[in-house]
Amino acid sequence: MAGRTHFGCGGHAYEVGANAAQVLDDLMATIGYEAYLYDAFDERQAQSKWQNVLEFTTWLKERGCGGRDGNGEEKNLLELTQMVALMSMLEGKDEEPDAVRMSTLHASKGLEYPHVFLIGVEEGILPHKGDPDAPADSIAARIEEERRLMYVGITRAQRSLHITWCKRRKRAREYTAGDSSRFIKEMRLDIGDAVPREEERITPQNRLANLKALLQKPRPTLNGD
Repeated sequence: MAGRTHFGCGGHAYEVGANAAQVLDDLMATIGYEAYLYDAFDERQAQSKWQNVLEFTTWLKERGCGGRDGNGEEKNLLELTQMVALMSMLEGKDEEPDAVRMSTLHASKGLEYPHVFLIGVEEGILPHKGDPDAPADSIAARIEEERRLMYVGITRAQRSLHITWCKRRKRAREYTAGDSSRFIKEMRLDIGDAVPREEERITPQNRLANLKALLQKPRPTLNGD
């Protein structure tokens, strides 16, 4: 079967080999990410986040146009995506730092970790709220795919699994109530001794104090023979 030679973005049709710079500009305009940031966060946070986006897309467009001086080889969107993916794969490949590793559920497939923390496992995030006006079969397919992703996440843990969600979130200047993901009950992760009782739950302030106390403990020293 022949490969796909065209794709659409923002009402425009592009060849797979199209220059990445123009596609990125149209993509950012189409998804309305800047407007989303200013709607979801206060002005200072939105400005900071949007500046990060602009710096990243500027870097991508420079690479797509042959580098900052324009003397390099131009890259289309496919080539640019492959380059960034390769850089991500090679970064720290030969290192095993004593540090926290952050990953998306997609990127964690096939990997395992001693301890896994799944953050924000709540309705509207996992599963994502999506488009409420989409056809029912489309919504069902999306929910099923995200259910599989949830299973991928919980099976990455070798020794311990921690699942968290927020009772409320702050968006801009307002708080919204949150509900734990339906997947937690479906997978019976809310059953057993591992689930903390209400009296065992601590406030974020107390949790931070416990972490500070842990960091202040002197490290054990090893004496030579």
